[in-house]
Amino acid sequence: MRSLRCSYSARRFAVWIAAFSGLALADRGAAWASGPDHLAIGQDHFFNHEYALAVDSFRQFRERDPTNPRAYVLLAKGLLYQELDRLGMVSTSAFRDDAQYNAGDKPKPEEGAVARILATLREGQALCKRRLEADGNDFRALNSMAQLHAIRANHEFMVEKSYFKALANGRRGRALSYRVGGLRPEFVDGLLVAGLDEYILGSLPWALRALIALSGYRGSKKRGGELITRVATEGTEARNEARALLAMVHQRERRPLDAAKVFRALAEDFPRAFTYPLEVAAMHMAAGQRRGALEIFREVERKRATGEDRFDRMPQRLAAALARRIEGLERDLLKDR
Repeated sequence: MRSLRCSYSARRFAVWIAAFSGLALADRGAAWASGPDHLAIGQDHFFNHEYALAVDSFRQFRERDPTNPRAYVLLAKGLLYQELDRLGMVSTSAFRDDAQYNAGDKPKPEEGAVARILATLREGQALCKRRLEADGNDFRALNSMAQLHAIRANHEFMVEKSYFKALANGRRGRALSYRVGGLRPEFVDGLLVAGLDEYILGSLPWALRALIALSGYRGSKKRGGELITRVATEGTEARNEARALLAMVHQRERRPLDAAKVFRALAEDFPRAFTYPLEVAAMHMAAGQRRGALEIFREVERKRATGEDRFDRMPQRLAAALARRIEGLERDLLKDR
């Protein structure tokens, strides 16, 4: 445990965990011919980072179709990210160098929220097991189980700080993900869990990779990146979360303008998520394009001040960091004249 904490901090690893925040579309049949499409509504809320509204929609989706394991995947993920957002763990890299933004006491996990997340995970896994007992090749149940393991790993890492338990669940999710890929090669979305796990393991420091490899558990950053890219370009159900991950791959591989391109596309598709344009600005700064970054930061501030696209719901701590960044860039660019 101590070795993992020292070699790979929770903050650094959390970038990847938080990135895996996408949803998968459930099967649509005759039962969905009428009434509100809670899945589509919840999906829109989720990718716009409106987690409470997403949870409400996903809960209604589960109530309407309680035998669909995908409903539990969506609800568990919504509940988890609602809590992570409250804990300040779903944010932006734009102000990682801002000491004031990163200072202060962090909230503690809320017991009721944790209980709801874990209960939903248990219910979803139990349903998947029942379906797999009836048909061991039920690829929808296998895919949902893979995602449930990934969500549990996220929870264990981000909330419980149980790092080796998270690695174990990630390993289980990856195995199931590859099994889905073997059963349905055309279903590329099913490989995203494997791609994420491969990339995370392959990106760990050498000493930690060697330690984990003693148990026979290895990862390939190259393979993981290829799988993530494939789902981002060819996928349908998991395309949006794959795009978010692809942006993070570009960022980690020091390709900020490629990352900016993906974040910009996400911002266009989900205009109420103010973190996407902030990431675009951060990538322009990383590429040395400070004027372009300043223009984007100013536009985000304008929308926050006017309430356009609900940007006025931006937390005060983030708004203060945005104001400092604009002021600092304006000062620096004035000096350069």
